[in-house]
Amino acid sequence: MALSFYWHLSTDAPADRGRGEWAEGERPWTPKQDVASRRLQINHYDYLTQVARAAELTGFDGIVIPDEPQGEEPWIVTGALLRETRRVGIVTAVAPGSASGVYQGKMAASVQRFSNDRQSWLIENGEGRGAGDVLAAKERAVRAGELLTLLEGIWSEGPFDLEGRHFVVEKGGLAGLVKGRRRPPVWLRRSDGPDAQLLAHADVLLIDTEEALGSLPDLVRSLRQDHPSLRIAAQLPLLARAEAQDLAVELARRDLSPSALVGTFDEVAAKLGELASAGLEIAVLAAPDQIQEVHIAGEQVIGRVRASALLAA
Repeated sequence: MALSFYWHLSTDAPADRGRGEWAEGERPWTPKQDVASRRLQINHYDYLTQVARAAELTGFDGIVIPDEPQGEEPWIVTGALLRETRRVGIVTAVAPGSASGVYQGKMAASVQRFSNDRQSWLIENGEGRGAGDVLAAKERAVRAGELLTLLEGIWSEGPFDLEGRHFVVEKGGLAGLVKGRRRPPVWLRRSDGPDAQLLAHADVLLIDTEEALGSLPDLVRSLRQDHPSLRIAAQLPLLARAEAQDLAVELARRDLSPSALVGTFDEVAAKLGELASAGLEIAVLAAPDQIQEVHIAGEQVIGRVRASALLAA
């Protein structure tokens, strides 16, 4: 199966002096009247939309919207971006304890209806007291499993009943609201250590830890063997440049994780090809300076990977 490409859309990036949503005081030579005028017209969501459109135009298959402590609310970002794009899938971070299960299912139904089934769910099971969640980690996993059971139940023809520890449904169901609509595929983070019961609801297992790039193919093969019914994805920081000297300049000012894909365009494409051969099905690329990097990845890396795959077929 061909490798799919998603962009990890960070929503907590501060305003950049070169972008439209800069605030008063960042450009002292600019008249305050102009600052106020621009703030009314352009904001951070315009920037996120620009990244999403760039990902779509340059060949990405989807966008992952994480739940970052200082970031935007993923459901709100999802709604905004689905109306500004036409093809890419959106993977929305979903916190199981943030609302009633039926309400979250109804939101998903509405999103699928207006987006032509482009949403998936990334279960964010790592909430804690900092997010107002008092449950222990083990109990949060139980709650996530109940939510996914509920989602499957109310997406059926119904009526559906559930008597759980965290969610209770009596004769529930979304009936005609979901008729002909795809239930959102479910992504789970490997770092959450999902058990077999939770994995039974999943479609994608995301490697989201800083694994050494050299050991990643073996890990992918192992996960592929252990979970043959799941698609295996990996979150990969990216630094790709045309020439080695350009890479050296960037490496001098960046602190990259062990799992980062670093190299020239051809070198990075070759590494992605190796991961695909090992069984990786989804590469979730990430980088700062998102507008620049998403164009580089889409225009210079993705095309090379796909061309190589066609030649090898």
